[in-house]
Amino acid sequence: MSCYEQLSMFTMSMEPTTAVCCFGRGLASATPIETWMADLVPNGEYVIHVAGHPLVLRPAGITRKAIPKGHEFYHYLIGDKLYAGIFVGRDAL
Repeated sequence: MSCYEQLSMFTMSMEPTTAVCCFGRGLASATPIETWMADLVPNGEYVIHVAGHPLVLRPAGITRKAIPKGHEFYHYLIGDKLYAGIFVGRDAL
C-alpha cells in the first residue's frame, strides 16, 4: 500500500521559532509539525529534535508554575505559551 502526502503552498512555510526548555533553559529550533505527526498527535503544533528524535509539542493547558516537579524536561516555552512534548516515530519504508 502506498502512502502519499499532499503539499500546498500554505504548508511550505516552515519558519523555525525558538523553544525554551523548562529544564535547564536550553534552546531548540521548533518548526510546524508534518502531516504524519499530526495523525499521531492531533493537537500538536511544533516539532523539535532531541538527540535526533522528533518531539512533538502540544499545548500543555497549564502554567509554567503548575508543571509537576520532575516533569520540566519535556515542557517547552514558545513565546508565552507552554507546551508538553511527546516523542513520535514511524516505520522505515
